[in-house]
Amino acid sequence: MRLAWAGIRVSALRIAPVVLSALVLPSGCHVPGTGASGAASGSGPITVAVVPGIDNAPLRIAVQEGLFRQHGLNVTVKDYQSLGAEFQALTSGQAQIAAGDYTGFFYEQATGRASLRLIADGYDAASNSVAILTLPGSGITTPQQLQGQPGLVATPPAQVIPYSVAVPYNVQTLAAEEVLQSDGVSPSSVNWAQMQAQAMIGALGSGQVKAILATEPYILEAEEQLGAVEVVDASSGVTSGLPMSGYFSLASYAHANPSAVQAFQGALAQAQSDCAQRGPVQAVLSHLTGISTGNAALVTLGTYPTSLNAGQVQRVATLMYDSGMIRNPVSVSSLTSG
Repeated sequence: MRLAWAGIRVSALRIAPVVLSALVLPSGCHVPGTGASGAASGSGPITVAVVPGIDNAPLRIAVQEGLFRQHGLNVTVKDYQSLGAEFQALTSGQAQIAAGDYTGFFYEQATGRASLRLIADGYDAASNSVAILTLPGSGITTPQQLQGQPGLVATPPAQVIPYSVAVPYNVQTLAAEEVLQSDGVSPSSVNWAQMQAQAMIGALGSGQVKAILATEPYILEAEEQLGAVEVVDASSGVTSGLPMSGYFSLASYAHANPSAVQAFQGALAQAQSDCAQRGPVQAVLSHLTGISTGNAALVTLGTYPTSLNAGQVQRVATLMYDSGMIRNPVSVSSLTSG
C-alpha cells in the first residue's frame, strides 16, 4: 500500500478515467487567461502550449484565479497531443511558451534544433509517482526478474527522441532505466514495447504485456481495476525528486520580452505555491477530467517548485548525457541566463 496526501490508498472498485500522462483536455482546446487591460511592457498575448496533465495543473490554476491578469499578462493555454506538436508551435511562433518533459526540450537544445530558455521548473517526481507495475501472480516480484522476461513491458511511446532499446527516450524511461541499473539490471535485457498510455491497463489485464511503466493516474487505475502491484519505484534512489517537466521559450523571445517572462514567472510561482495544498490541485483535476474529488485525492502527486534550481534540473541533463540520450552536454544554467 502507498500513502497519498489524502491518506492510505485502499483497494476498491473505483474507476479512474483513462488519460494521458495525467489528465487530458481535448486537443486544441483553448483556455483564455485574461481579458485584462495592460500587458507587461514589451509583450503581446502569450500562448502557452501544453500536453495537459498533472504537471501543468498550476498553469490552469493561474488562469482560473486570474493570476496572469494580475501580473498584466494576456495568457491563453492551448492543448496539444504531443511534445513534437508543441515544439512546432513554439518554433513557428504559434506559441511563445511550451511546457513538458525535460528530456524532449533538452534533446532539442542538444541537437541544435532550437535555442531555448528555461522559464520555470514545472513538476518534480515524488516516490511512487513513476513505477513499473505487474499483476499479482505474474511471477515478477523483483526488478531482477524483469531481465529476459519473454513477456513485454509496456512503456509510453516516443514523442521527440527516437525510440531505441539501447537508450532511454523520455523522462519516464530515463528514470526507470537509471533505477534498474542501480538494482543491477541492464535495461537492454528488458523487453520494452511502446504503447499508448490509454491501452496499457487493458494490455496488462489481458496478459498482452507482463508489466507496464506508468505515471499517475494510470498507477491508481491499474491498482484499483487489476490489483496491480509495484515492482520498481522509478522515482527513488538516484532519481528521487527528479525534475520531470518545465516551461520553455525560445531564447529570442525571452531576450526580447524580459518583463513578460518575469511576470509569467511570478504568476506561475504564485499558483505553484498554492499547489502546496492538495485542494486546488484536486479541483483542477476534477474539472479537467470529470474524475471525482474522492478519486483525485488518491492520486500520488509530485511537487510544484516555486523557484528554479538550475543545479537540481541539471540532474536530468547529466543523466541524459550519461545514458546516451544526447551526445552533446546541456548546461542548464546557460538556459536560465540572458
